Amino acid sequence: MRDGVRVGKALWRGLQRKCPCCGAAPAFRGYLKVVDACSSCQTPLSIYPTDDGPAYITIILVGHVIIAPAFMFGFFYAYPPQVLMPVMVGAIGGLTLLALPYIKGAFLGLMWNLGLKQAR
Repeated sequence: MRDGVRVGKALWRGLQRKCPCCGAAPAFRGYLKVVDACSSCQTPLSIYPTDDGPAYITIILVGHVIIAPAFMFGFFYAYPPQVLMPVMVGAIGGLTLLALPYIKGAFLGLMWNLGLKQAR
């Protein structure tokens, strides 16, 4: 627990793309760019390393949601590869782009709650 905020609450605030400390202001100024400091509570957010971890987690989750059913269910093999491959690539790309900012927010909340700052 950090600043009276439990890890679950910090993760939830991060999933909402809000500051993990106060939950009032946005933690991102764009699609994936973390703000330097929270505009509400002035907590520095850019010092937490959220570069590669969210991408790996997103790839693992999307792989389990899209690729695993393709191997488990036989009706995927009924379609010709010329149809199946573009649909699968589009679904994987779309779901990845949709999930990445939210997973990065949750990752930011976790890093903030654990106090894992970037080494300078």
